Amino acid sequence: MSSKIHKHHHTCIKVFSNNSEKWSKASPMKYCKNIRNPHLFLIGERTDSLIQTQHRDLSGILTASQQVPAEFYEIPRRNHTTILIYILFNRSQEITIERKHYGLRLRIRNITRNDQGTWTCLGFNQDGKPFSSSLQILVKVPITFISEPIQYAEINTAVLIKCRLVSNVAAEISWYKGHNRIEILSSNYEKTTDGLKINRVSSIDNDIFWCQADVIETGESKDYQIQVVIAQPIKSAKIICIEPCAVEKRTATLICEASGIPPPQFSWFYGQNEHLIVSGISKFIARGNRLIINHVDETDSGRYSCHVFNDFDPKGQKVDYTLHVIIPPNLLPIAQQEITIDENFPSRRVGFTCRLERGSIENFSLEWLDTHNKPVQAIDGISIDDTQLITQRLIQLNFNPISREHHGNYTCLAKNSADLTSTIARLIVNYKPILIEPKMNDIHSIPNHPTIMQCRIDSYPPPVIQWVKLIQGYDTNQTILRNNDPQVIDIFTQQINSTIYETKLTYNPSEEDFGFIFECRANNSRIEKHSITLRRAEPPRPVRISNVQPTSNTIELNVQTPTDYADIPLIQYIVKYEQIDAPNSLKTISFPVVSNQSQSIEIKSLQAASTYRIQVAAENYAGPSVFSTPIQATTFSGEVPQFNLSKTSCLDHRSCLVQWIIEYDGGSAISRAEIAYAIIHGANKVEKWSKPINIEFPATEYELKELKPKTYYDIVVRLFNAAGNSEKIIRVMTGFSSTCGTDCRSKPSIWIIVGIITSIIIGTIIVFVLLILNRVLRIRTIGRNPESSSLTPRTIEIQD
Repeated sequence: MSSKIHKHHHTCIKVFSNNSEKWSKASPMKYCKNIRNPHLFLIGERTDSLIQTQHRDLSGILTASQQVPAEFYEIPRRNHTTILIYILFNRSQEITIERKHYGLRLRIRNITRNDQGTWTCLGFNQDGKPFSSSLQILVKVPITFISEPIQYAEINTAVLIKCRLVSNVAAEISWYKGHNRIEILSSNYEKTTDGLKINRVSSIDNDIFWCQADVIETGESKDYQIQVVIAQPIKSAKIICIEPCAVEKRTATLICEASGIPPPQFSWFYGQNEHLIVSGISKFIARGNRLIINHVDETDSGRYSCHVFNDFDPKGQKVDYTLHVIIPPNLLPIAQQEITIDENFPSRRVGFTCRLERGSIENFSLEWLDTHNKPVQAIDGISIDDTQLITQRLIQLNFNPISREHHGNYTCLAKNSADLTSTIARLIVNYKPILIEPKMNDIHSIPNHPTIMQCRIDSYPPPVIQWVKLIQGYDTNQTILRNNDPQVIDIFTQQINSTIYETKLTYNPSEEDFGFIFECRANNSRIEKHSITLRRAEPPRPVRISNVQPTSNTIELNVQTPTDYADIPLIQYIVKYEQIDAPNSLKTISFPVVSNQSQSIEIKSLQAASTYRIQVAAENYAGPSVFSTPIQATTFSGEVPQFNLSKTSCLDHRSCLVQWIIEYDGGSAISRAEIAYAIIHGANKVEKWSKPINIEFPATEYELKELKPKTYYDIVVRLFNAAGNSEKIIRVMTGFSSTCGTDCRSKPSIWIIVGIITSIIIGTIIVFVLLILNRVLRIRTIGRNPESSSLTPRTIEIQD
């Protein structure tokens, strides 16, 4: 470089900084000036040092007697290595040299700590003799905090709350806590050069901490708020898939679950290379802890990973999930089969095969359902062959021999973990119409009374059904009945299910129609006939009285309905009754029929303790039946039951057994009994009675439980019959086998009696002992004073 300068007779001026490596950003300058005799080299105003605030601009002036050229060079020094960089004048760079009429200006824009140090301007004359001038730059840096405002701490651990700052004058650090800025004095906290150490984090540390910096020399003070949040590392990370999971052509949702404070964050990866899955792509959508895979296909099978982390635990946990795409089952269609059976076509074997065309085998199954969507039962010639289910993915349904009952649609149902599907196997069996019901051949009616005749037929293909009236014994004399015939009220035909049909003929017979045959015909290229003969109905047969239940003023009868002519409904029952030994007491009443089975009839307003003769007849549209055989029934006298309480035992402190003997039921059956009790206080003070307890007849005893010990109770027993009820009361004491009548008084406790007797005995003994002691003391006193005994007055008896 120097050889180049001498060659062109240049004078070089170098501006550089001697900053340490820490401030290596500062740039030394070199300037070559085309003059021979420079006079003066100055920087600024001849000052040796300069203090400048950080991030401000600084300029220095280099003066000389000649003009400076229009170019100069910046030579940065990095590890004592000089690199030549070409710099133009008046460019907006951090360090520039500007040409002025009085010299050169060094401008440092946005000065920082890196620009702090000694700056020297060197000049060389044409003989190479150097001259220089230096300037010491001190950069003032205010207190600047560079720590995170939110820091995390795991409970029961030691944590350092970091408070780092920048200041070129050392600052003193103080710590405070809470909104009220309380000074930290606890031994659980230690100040360090980097912050505040919490030896053991607890829940009370979930608070605001204040880091305060003070510069004593300048008086600058500044504080910084740090929010400490109690945190937990990531735990229990796992991936689950919402069922049904990963079904082809559907949406699969993976959920990454984990715990931690602050709330976990999630990143999703796919495949062996762990490509990050980014939300917004139509195929994959990552929403927080959910990964949604749209329109799943077989290529989506593979390993998916979830990275769970939070601000406290950035490493977190990473979990994997292997996704298997499940293909729903798809069955091959099954061709229908049509079979005709009758006497000309012998029975034969028919079968269907249900085969899986495509689908996953996880939890795979095949089954056959009948026409009612219930599993096919291997009965009545039906069998199921599932021996090739595992190897060939097929199942067979066989009919051998086939019958008309096998006609219908059979469903092959396929299931796996993804879905279920089905296909229909249609079996068509053509057969002759068959009458199912009714099996009767006769129907009874009366002239001008609507009569209903019906048939139910099983047929495939669907039959044509007709009603035909013909004279008995003359097949040629027949009439096909239609709805517009005068005596036809209605002809109604309906399909019950796929092969069952029902037809009803409502007909108004005349006197001449009795004895005619009404024929139900079904034709599906083969004909089935069923004949019903219309016959005149007769009155019903006699009624049978099966049961009699008298009370004091009613008699209830249970009658059995005659069923000889069930197609003619009963109208009413006629009851005839009279009181024996009471002339002109015969009465007749009727009761409508409410049931075609047995029915109860109640005769009311009867005399008590009286005997009645009763007969019953039934009536239908053909007339009344003859009356039944007379029966006799006696009403009760109307008295209530008579009974006595035989025994009441209270053998422990908590229960009593009450027993009673029935002497007379009062003329009617006892229906039930009930029992109640109440506590007795004092002589006759009765507390509230308990709720009555119902006792089914014929029970004659009952045990009362959970009573109070050593307590008197009144117990009442009631018996009920048709006339009313009677009752008996007994008083007992729990804990003793004691029984007394209703007028007994409360007896004193045995312990009270014993106490009184004991007190009397002890009192007597004490009095007796006191008398003896008194006597002994008097004798001793007389022995000590014999003179006093002579002064005792004597009594002289003078006799006349």
